[in-house]
Amino acid sequence: MDRFILIVEKAAGAFLGIVAALTFFSAVLRYVFSTGIPDGFFLACMFQGIAIFWGIASTTYEGKHIVVDILWEMAAPAWKRAIDVAATLITAAFLIVFAWMLYAKVVSTYDGNQVSSELGVQIWPYYVLASLGIACAAVLALIRTWRLAIGRSVMNG
Repeated sequence: MDRFILIVEKAAGAFLGIVAALTFFSAVLRYVFSTGIPDGFFLACMFQGIAIFWGIASTTYEGKHIVVDILWEMAAPAWKRAIDVAATLITAAFLIVFAWMLYAKVVSTYDGNQVSSELGVQIWPYYVLASLGIACAAVLALIRTWRLAIGRSVMNG
């Protein structure tokens, strides 16, 4: 399981690295050579979305989302665990619905044969990568819920 979590974290970092590289090379080409990467903006947008969704997967398992925990801080340890389990279960439910709706978006994008404006690149493969990130987030939320419920340590849980 830890190997799966590590793969998700490395994927999020890799996609973020792609966005940084695209941005850097696009700026260099624009300001030094007065040209650009064909569909550079499209690619940067797609990979930024992918990086965000895979980042959600990583932070979901680690419990590093922004939270307001005044009630949790005042609760007894048993209640803290109950709050953690309930919150993570609710998060998992929303992520499952999100993944399902993204799958529907992938199918409609594929069926609609949507392409980028400059090079005519198919859009659906980027949507698949993004939806896989959210699907991983849902799986990791369920794993986190299970580990919290049985009292096993989770990174920040």
